[in-house]
Amino acid sequence: MIEKLRKKFILVTMAVVLLVMSVVLIVLNTTNYFHTVERADEILTILTDNDGNFPDETTPERGIGVPPNQGISAETPFETRYFIALANSEQQVVQIDTTRIRSIDSQTGQTYAEEVLASGKEKGYINDFRYQVIEQTDDTIMLVFVDSQRDLQLVRSFFRNSILIGVVSLLFIFLLVFYFSRKIVKPVQQTIDRQKQFITDAGHEIKTPLAIISANNDVQEMLNGSTEWTESTNKQIQRLNGLMESMLQLTQMEEEGYQPKIESVDLSQIVKETAEPYVQIGRQKKVAVSLDIQPNAVIQADVEAMNKLCSLLMDNANKYVQQPGVINIRLDHQAGNKIKLQITNTVSEMPKQFDQLFDRFYREDQARKHSEGGYGIGLSLAATIVENHHGQIKAVPLDDHTIAFEVILPSK
Repeated sequence: MIEKLRKKFILVTMAVVLLVMSVVLIVLNTTNYFHTVERADEILTILTDNDGNFPDETTPERGIGVPPNQGISAETPFETRYFIALANSEQQVVQIDTTRIRSIDSQTGQTYAEEVLASGKEKGYINDFRYQVIEQTDDTIMLVFVDSQRDLQLVRSFFRNSILIGVVSLLFIFLLVFYFSRKIVKPVQQTIDRQKQFITDAGHEIKTPLAIISANNDVQEMLNGSTEWTESTNKQIQRLNGLMESMLQLTQMEEEGYQPKIESVDLSQIVKETAEPYVQIGRQKKVAVSLDIQPNAVIQADVEAMNKLCSLLMDNANKYVQQPGVINIRLDHQAGNKIKLQITNTVSEMPKQFDQLFDRFYREDQARKHSEGGYGIGLSLAATIVENHHGQIKAVPLDDHTIAFEVILPSK
């Protein structure tokens, strides 16, 4: 149990860290990319507003007119490499100007221009060139391509470095969480160990007084005969013995390293043999008990644990079934090498908290009455048995007056 708690703590912590780190990296890289695009678009705006040329920065009143915080400076005209294409109204490229760039020749520039015109887009990227299409007053079309390779390389480099740093940081955080998780769950482990030790010690200590009380009660019956008081005492002794036995079994099954004795078990036979006495009991209580058991439901499990599981679930249905009522027991094969055991019974009132039905000593005022003779630990023990066999157990309502306990167990 404590190891599962530790794993859940590590998983939740790392999931939160991964989520936060992913959001931060996405925001940083997205912001970086859009700043790069924004800077390229500003350069394109300057060029398209000035017929494909940078204005003369030597005259203050003819400055480029862009706020200084946008990445444009007096050195921008000397750093920027671009080429221009002109097309007529029929979108045929008629002129290519590549004098301001050396990596693109006229033929390549024309190919780029034709691809952009065919796409119908006014802005975008083509092979690390940011372009903008402008229709001029003389019905011609000007296409300006700015070389953004250096800026995009910086964006890609930042992306790779941020991912690398994020992965290394995530690994480092995982190692820290893994190390400190033992210290964090250690107090919980100590508390659980003390509780288990207390239950074990109390169980052994209570057995002796119960044995003495039982012996004294037997003597009273031998001397004075059986009375309602001695019978009541016997019932309470049996009740306490059953409670202590179940608590000790539950404590043993929850021990770290507990392994059930695995062997081939015919669950169909176990369910049938366990259910047959309840058919007779049901007739006395005016409860119809029906069986729908597929044969040869063989699983790898602990035979004693399976007997206990079936007995606990059927005893639970028998205790809380509405009278007159119905109990249905069904066992069948499921897809994926799984076996499903479903036990349904009618109830006078549905439980309000289905998830809590498997908690120790949990009861509800109406749905789970103390007068039925149970001690609120059977379903908890059943859930532990299923968990130890890598299965699943749950309680679900089928209708307003029918509850079903479903167990899924792997057949292998």
